[in-house]
Amino acid sequence: MAIYLDNSATTPVRREVIDEMLPFLESDFGNPSSIHSHGMKAAAAVKLARERVAGLLGCMPSEVYFSPCGTYANNVAILGRARFVEANDGGRHLITTSIEHPSVIGPSQHLESRGWRVTYLPVDKDGIIDLEQLKNAIANDTSIISVMWANNEIGSLQPIEQIAKVAQERGIYFHTDAVQVPGKLPIDVSKHSFISALSLSGHKFYAPKGIGILYLKQGENVMPTAFGGGQEMGILPGTESVPNIVAIGKAAELAASEVFETSKALVNLQRILLEKLMPIEGLRITGPREIEKRLPGHVSVAISGAEGESLVMKCDLKGISVSSGSACHKGIIEPSSVLRALRLADSEARGSLRISAGRFNTIEECEKAADLIAQIAAKSAKTATAN
Repeated sequence: MAIYLDNSATTPVRREVIDEMLPFLESDFGNPSSIHSHGMKAAAAVKLARERVAGLLGCMPSEVYFSPCGTYANNVAILGRARFVEANDGGRHLITTSIEHPSVIGPSQHLESRGWRVTYLPVDKDGIIDLEQLKNAIANDTSIISVMWANNEIGSLQPIEQIAKVAQERGIYFHTDAVQVPGKLPIDVSKHSFISALSLSGHKFYAPKGIGILYLKQGENVMPTAFGGGQEMGILPGTESVPNIVAIGKAAELAASEVFETSKALVNLQRILLEKLMPIEGLRITGPREIEKRLPGHVSVAISGAEGESLVMKCDLKGISVSSGSACHKGIIEPSSVLRALRLADSEARGSLRISAGRFNTIEECEKAADLIAQIAAKSAKTATAN
């Protein structure tokens, strides 16, 4: 029996979500910009989906924008704000972290090429930033702060409310990539009221690939980075993908209603995995060991002298789908920038493995998978030590 434990990469589409979106692939195929009955039905479905996402986030529907994916939402949140800053002669300094997703690092580097100053905050051994370092990095020209809520690779949770409050006290626009969070932790921007912008991706919480969310707090301004249409208030132009929007709306509704139940279940599965893996000699947990500092259901490890890609293949042969933080470029295994930011030696960082449970994994699955992964990890660690 195959056991899928790579939910931080992508999740299966829920049956309830598929059922909700199917009519908009078949009979209700209208363009929501059209004024005839087909179009009005599609527009009503988009409106309902926006309301459902607003319910997940604790915001107003008018603050929800549909995007093609989380990457696009991150780009608009950063580059769209940068355009607004430049148009208003604001300060050109961005603060982010050394462990962000490439869809935040990429825009940051692009701004650097345009003359912006970018500060990449370091992280501690758990992958968490120091609030005092953040405060010290803020200067008179700081106009954007972007910090990931939960890291996809090592599971570390940043103190988002405190970071957002620091930004608000200095009058700085604050964005967070929250792609990994929905359905695992509650999100309530009415309580985290200092968040200016937030990005989500549907395929991380049981909706299809190809649909994301940009939350933009009322009163915060960004300018479009793509042109040619007035959809999504002109910020994310292009004909709406109605079936996918309907899908992410339903997924958001389910995630909001089940978050506490799901979070508790994921923590239980996480404990099973950690208890089996932590005693293995030559293996270390990457990211926080403390459950409360870690994304529910997420476990990441590194085995000195092993190769992550090889570990993934060995697990796959046993019917277990996991992933690695290392990547192969032209035959050379390179450790990820996230693991390097934790100051792991390359020999250790190359042997990374990420195991991420989801809502539909069972205790029996995780116990079986943990035993098999432990065997593979122990053998790999022993081989590496012998070599």
